[in-house]
Amino acid sequence: MPDESTLARVRAFPAFAGLPDEDAAKLARLLTYRRFSRGTHIVSQDQPGTAMYLLIAGRVKVAIASSQGKELVLDYLEAPAHFGEMSVVDAEPRSADVVAVTDVEVLMLDARDLAAAVQIQPKLAVSLIATLSRRVRGLIGRLEDIVFHDAYHRVMRVLLNIATASYESSGVPVIEGFTHAEIASLAGVSRETASRIISALAREGLVRTKGRKIVVDLIAVKERLDSEPDELE
Repeated sequence: MPDESTLARVRAFPAFAGLPDEDAAKLARLLTYRRFSRGTHIVSQDQPGTAMYLLIAGRVKVAIASSQGKELVLDYLEAPAHFGEMSVVDAEPRSADVVAVTDVEVLMLDARDLAAAVQIQPKLAVSLIATLSRRVRGLIGRLEDIVFHDAYHRVMRVLLNIATASYESSGVPVIEGFTHAEIASLAGVSRETASRIISALAREGLVRTKGRKIVVDLIAVKERLDSEPDELE
């Protein structure tokens, strides 16, 4: 039987939280605990993918890079979350880089053990499907914003998405730990533009800044976004 600290790490991932000791122990034998320091490339674009990662502590950046070294940030993931599942499922190379934004802790699941893990806890399969669905919808939404909306709208959308995720997990619509540069990269604008828009939203009362925290009025921001016409109409 794995020790209590190992079982606690397994149960830190929501899909495994309520597992009996016996099932948690079976999963623990399939999972490998790893820690990565801030700035570490956990997975690299175009490399073979032989494992997926369950993020149990910290934050990572998902991005793609051009041959000229330009970077497009696709997402920031905060624990609990998972990544690397696409290559495990379709046996294709990694589609993006994943870099530790903070020190992170993960549980690695080898591709060969995915079926066994799902057999122990079927909720893992549901979690994978739901996450992939959310990411596809998120990318569609970003594409729509880039094509149809201006920088002001795109920054508001990023603020709303991050704050909504915070509200769903902690009950507070607050953006914490994100720099203006990181918000800008998600919105596809410059840092200066993001900062100017956040200041304008604060003057309008749609957000409040507290040091490095941004508290978002979810209802007001959503209403503003919904009321804006598409630029191409």
